[in-house]
Amino acid sequence: MAKVMTEWYCRECTHEEVVDDGVWIDKCPKCGSEDLYRSSFVNCEHCGEKVYLTGFTTECYGCGKPYNGFGQELAPVAEWDEEDRYGCYGPQNDPDY
Repeated sequence: MAKVMTEWYCRECTHEEVVDDGVWIDKCPKCGSEDLYRSSFVNCEHCGEKVYLTGFTTECYGCGKPYNGFGQELAPVAEWDEEDRYGCYGPQNDPDY
């Protein structure tokens, strides 16, 4: 399983800091601002692209591999049960819709 990391971004000075998931930063280490934005991500095990974990499932922009919100790689969407595929991706992936 890919290691989940957290990227912190300061909205005041645009400083970025990448730390292990679970490490909390209260203030920007560069300017001291508390106006921080946090994103969790994994590096794709297949192509190395950064995959931000933004919801129930997220696909890698580089190779299309799906990951869940915990950073675990999922089976290809084409192999999912029809109801699961429809529930996650909605009618736009249903050729009969």
